Amino acid sequence: MSSRVWTPLHGHSDESNGLHYFEIATKYNDYVDYHVTHGIKSIAITNHGSVANWISHKLEAEKAGLKYIHGLEAYVTMSLEDKSRYHTILLAKNYEGVKAINQLSSDSFKPDHFYYKPRITFEELKKVVEEGNIYVTTACLASGLAQSFINNDKETSSEWIKLAANNRDNVFLEVQPHLDGEQKAYNQYLLGLSKRYNLHLIASNDIHALDQDYDKIRKIIKTGKHSKYEDEDKFELWCKTYDEMFEGFKTQGILSDEKIEEALDFTNEIANSIEEFELDRSPKYPHLYKNPEKVFQDRITKGLYERGIMSLPKEKRKVYLDRVKYEYSVYKHNGAIDYMLTDEAMVDAAKEHGIPVSYGRGSVSGSLIAYLIGSTEMDSVKLGLNFERFMNKERVSLADIDHDWEAKNKEWIQKWLLTNSKWSAASILTLNTYGIKGAVKAIADGLPRYAGQPAYIQTIRNQINDDGTIPDKLYKEHRELFDLAKKVVGVIDSFGRHAAGVVVDTNPIEDAMGTMRVSGWDYATTQITMHDIEYCKWVKMDVLGLDNIGLISRTCELAGLPFLTPNSTDIINFEDKNVWNSMRNNNIGVFQMEGERAGKLLKDILSPETINRIHSNEATKDVKYIDLLSLVNAAQRPSGASHVDAVTHGEFKDNGHPALNKFLAPTLGRLVYQEQLIQFLVQFCGYTAGRADVLRRAIGHKIQSVMDEELPKIQESFIQTMINKYHDSPEHAQTIAKDFIQVFMDAADYGFSINHSMAYSYIGYISTWLRYYYPVEWCTAAFQIWNGKQEKLNRVTNFAKEHDIHIKPIRFGKSKGLYYMDKDNNDIYEGVGSVKNLNVKNGDQLYLISDKKYNFFTDLLLVMCQSGDLHISYSDYKTPIELYSHAYNLGDGKDLEFIKSVDAEIKDKSTDSYYRQSKPVDINSKALINLILLNYFEKFGGVKKLIKIYNLFHETYKPNNKTFLNKYKKYKECLALEKSLPDEKVNILTQLDNELELLGRCVSKKSDASMTYVYVTDLDIKRSKVKVNLYSLNKGATMTMNISKRLFNNNVFKQNALIDLEQVSSRPKNVLVDGIWEKSETEHEYWLTAYRVIRP
Repeated sequence: MSSRVWTPLHGHSDESNGLHYFEIATKYNDYVDYHVTHGIKSIAITNHGSVANWISHKLEAEKAGLKYIHGLEAYVTMSLEDKSRYHTILLAKNYEGVKAINQLSSDSFKPDHFYYKPRITFEELKKVVEEGNIYVTTACLASGLAQSFINNDKETSSEWIKLAANNRDNVFLEVQPHLDGEQKAYNQYLLGLSKRYNLHLIASNDIHALDQDYDKIRKIIKTGKHSKYEDEDKFELWCKTYDEMFEGFKTQGILSDEKIEEALDFTNEIANSIEEFELDRSPKYPHLYKNPEKVFQDRITKGLYERGIMSLPKEKRKVYLDRVKYEYSVYKHNGAIDYMLTDEAMVDAAKEHGIPVSYGRGSVSGSLIAYLIGSTEMDSVKLGLNFERFMNKERVSLADIDHDWEAKNKEWIQKWLLTNSKWSAASILTLNTYGIKGAVKAIADGLPRYAGQPAYIQTIRNQINDDGTIPDKLYKEHRELFDLAKKVVGVIDSFGRHAAGVVVDTNPIEDAMGTMRVSGWDYATTQITMHDIEYCKWVKMDVLGLDNIGLISRTCELAGLPFLTPNSTDIINFEDKNVWNSMRNNNIGVFQMEGERAGKLLKDILSPETINRIHSNEATKDVKYIDLLSLVNAAQRPSGASHVDAVTHGEFKDNGHPALNKFLAPTLGRLVYQEQLIQFLVQFCGYTAGRADVLRRAIGHKIQSVMDEELPKIQESFIQTMINKYHDSPEHAQTIAKDFIQVFMDAADYGFSINHSMAYSYIGYISTWLRYYYPVEWCTAAFQIWNGKQEKLNRVTNFAKEHDIHIKPIRFGKSKGLYYMDKDNNDIYEGVGSVKNLNVKNGDQLYLISDKKYNFFTDLLLVMCQSGDLHISYSDYKTPIELYSHAYNLGDGKDLEFIKSVDAEIKDKSTDSYYRQSKPVDINSKALINLILLNYFEKFGGVKKLIKIYNLFHETYKPNNKTFLNKYKKYKECLALEKSLPDEKVNILTQLDNELELLGRCVSKKSDASMTYVYVTDLDIKRSKVKVNLYSLNKGATMTMNISKRLFNNNVFKQNALIDLEQVSSRPKNVLVDGIWEKSETEHEYWLTAYRVIRP
C-alpha cells in the first residue's frame, strides 16, 4: 500500500444543507479527523453556495494542526438574465482571496443575483480571477464547461476555455474518477483541452461523505426528501486515499498512469502554495464620528443637565462628577467610547420613534455615564451599583450592552440597525441541526419499512424521552433506525438567524465575514455564527424582547402617564406598603417572580413578621423593600438553596464584626452578589476595583494557579484591614478571616449580579404599582401583551374578577384590534384581531367608524363599504350616508328626484361638485359574516336577522357604480327589509359552535342551563383513555377530564357535543419518576365515569 497522499480540494460538509437541499450527513470535524489520520496536511471544504461557518472551520482545522483552505463551490451564471447556475470551485490563495470569495458569496445572495440558488456572474468571476488571488477548478458535470460540452454550447464553452487559457496558473481542469458515461466523455474532453492549451489537470472526488456508511445515510435521507437523482450509485462521493483514487481513474480508463499521478500530485502543489493567514481579533467598534471623544463629552454634559445632576447640592454633585471623571478614563483606556456612542445612537432612535427601552439589563446598570447618555435608567450612584462589574482597566474586553424591548418593537429596532447608512450590519447566522427526534423522522422517511407512514413514524418519535434517551424496548424494535439516526444528530439541516443579534461595523462586512439571506428574512445575515463574531470581536447589538416592558409602557399609555422608570419618584413612592402588600398577595406581572415557588418566597419575605424582623435589627433597619425584592430574586436561584429559607424569613447572619455586618446589611449578612465580592476585596483587602473583578472571575472559574497565589494574600490583607482599620484583635481577625474567606470562595462560584437584578426588580415593582393604582389599564395591557399565552391570561382574568373588572366579548363600538377598555364601566373588551380571518387592523378600523350614530345596521354596512369625500356645490352633505339619510327623509318620489339631481350635478363638468370614493374598513365578506356570527353587532339585532340583511346588501349594493341612484334604491330595499325583520337569535349550542370555530374557545354562557351540562371543545383519543376538554354552559368555565376507552366506545361523542355529567371521580395522576410511571401523591386528575350524551 502506497504512503503517498493527495489533498482533496473539492468537498462538502453539512453546511451545504443550509440552502434547503439536503446532501451531506458528514460534519466538518469528521473530515478534520480523517485528514489527521491519513496524514493530509491541509483541508479544503467547498460548500455549495456559501462559506457558512468558515471561521469555525478555520479554528477547528488549525487546532488539529491542519492548514485551512478557504473555498466555495459557487453557482455561476453567464448573465443575470440567464437562468443558468454552473458549479465552479473557488479556492483562496491568500487573505485577499478569502475576502474576494466572501464578497462574491455575499453578492450572490442579493435579489438581482439570486435565482433558486445564490449566483455570481461569469464576468464577476473573471474579474476576481484576473486579480490573481484565487484558484478556480472547473468542478463537476454541473459546471459551465461540462454542460456546454454535453449540450454542444460552443459560445459558453469558448468563454470558459478562454478563462482557463488566459489564467493557466490559476484555473485548472478538474477530473473525477467516476464510472458514469458522461464523466468518462468529459474527462476525455478535458484531457484534450489540457494538451491543446497546456492546462493543468487536477484530481477530485467531489466528496459528499466521510465514507460509505455516511454515503448510505445521506442517500436514505435524500430518498425520504424525494431529492435523489438517477445514476447516483455510479458516483462514489466519499473520502478516498491516493491509491483508491489512482485505481478509480485506472478503472475509468481515460487518463494514463502518468496523468493520474500528475493530477493527484498537483492537489498537493496547490495546497502547499496557499498562504496561511491570521484572523483579526482586535475590537471592531463602529466609528461614527470624526472626533468621538468630543461627541462623547458633549453627550455626557447634556446628560448631567437633563438628569438633574447639575442642580444637586455642591457636595452631592461632586460625587457624581468625580464618578464621571473616573468612568470616562476607563472608557478611554479601554477604547470603548465609540461603542457607547453606537449604543446611544440606537437608543436615541428608538426613543425618537416613541419606543421605550428597558431600565437596564446586565452589568451596564453600574455605569453612571451609561445612565447620563440614556443607555440605562439606573442611577448607579444613588442606587449604589458597581461600575467595575461592567468595565475596568484591568479587564479590557469588548464592551457589550443588551437591551430589552417590547416584543412588537424588536423588529423595528433590528430593521433600523440593518438599514442604517452609518454602518454595515447583518443579522447573525444560526445553524439548525437535527435532534434525535428529527433524525429519526429523516431516516425513517427514506427506509422502506417506514416510508409513507407518517403516523407510524410519529408514534415512534413520541416514545423517545424528553431528554433524548431511547427506551430499551423501543431501541430493540427499531435498532437499525436508531443506529442510523444517532449518526445524524447534530447535522445541519438549515440556516436561520439569531432572534436578537445584529452585528454592526463601519468597515465592510461582506468581504470580512460574508453575508447571505435566510428564509423568511429580507435582510443580510452573516455567514459566521455568534461564537465566531465574539471570537473576532465584532460588535453585536442584542435586541431582546421582554413582555414586561410592553406591559409597563402600554399601561402607562392607557393611563395617560409618561413611561415610568426608577427615576419617576415624582409619581411613584417606591416604599408604598400598599403596593408591596399587593405584590405579596398576587405575583402576576412581577418579572422573574411569577412562578408558584417565587410567589411563596414573596409571601414570606414581604410578610409583616419578616419585615418587622428585618427593620427591628440595627444592622438592617434601613434596608429598602426594593433591596429585598432583588435579594429574593437572587435567593430563588439554585445557588441560593443554602440560605433561601433564612433570607425569606428575615434571618440575619452575624459575620462576627460590625463592619462586616454593616457591609452585608442589604443582603441580611450574606455574600450574594458579584458586586459585593468586588467591593469586599476593595474595602477589606485593599485591592483596586478592577483587579478585584479580575480575581473574582478567576476564583469563580476555579483557576488553581490564581487561587494558590491570591487566596493567601486576600486572607492576610483582610486580617490586616480588620486590625488596622477596624481595630479588631489579631486573634479574632484570624478567626473570622478563615470563615469569611470560605464564604467568599463559595459566593464566587455562583454570585448573582445586583446591577442586573436591581433593574429587573424595578420592572417588577413598577408593574405592580400600575396594577394597584390602574388595574383596568394594567389588565387591558396584560391581555394585549400576553395574547395567546393562555395560562397567563387565565391569571389576569382571575385578577380582573377579584377587582370587579368585567371581561367582555368582542362588540362593535367597544372592541379594537387588541383588547381595549371601557374604564367608566370597569369593562375590558376582547380584540377583533383574535377572530378567524380578521386582524388587528380590521378591529382598529371598525372602532374608528363606531363613534358615529347608526340608526340601522344597513347604515353601518354602507359606511363600511362606501365612504369618501363628497362635495355638492349647493349642499353640506360630505358622505354617501349623509346624502342617503337626507333623501330618505324627503319621502317617496322626492328622494329619487333629489338623488338624480346629485348625480347630474357631479356629472356636470362645469360645476365644482365631485365624489371621491374610499373604503374605510378593509374587510372581506367572510370576515364580516364571522363578526355577525359572534354577536359583534348585537346592538343592531340577533345573528339570524343580521345575516339576512347582510346577504341582501352584499348581493345587491354595488359601491363601484358611478351614479348614486341605483345604489340608493338598493339601500332603501335593505332598510325596508331590516325594519320588517323580527330580532332572531341563534340557540346557545349554535353560538358555542360559532365561537369554537372562529375564536378557538367558548365565551357565551346560559345562566339557566343545568350545572352538569358541558360542551365538548376538544377530545384526544389515546390507546387506553380519551382526554376531553369541556366547557360549562352555566358557569362559562373550562375543565379537562379523562374517560376510559371502554366507556367511551359504549357511548361515543365528538367535538361540539353536549353531554350531561352524571358521575365524576378524582384519581392520582400518573407521573414519570426516573423513567418509571408512578401514581403521584400530590397531583390528581378528574375521570368521567358516567355521562349522558344529549347532542353527539
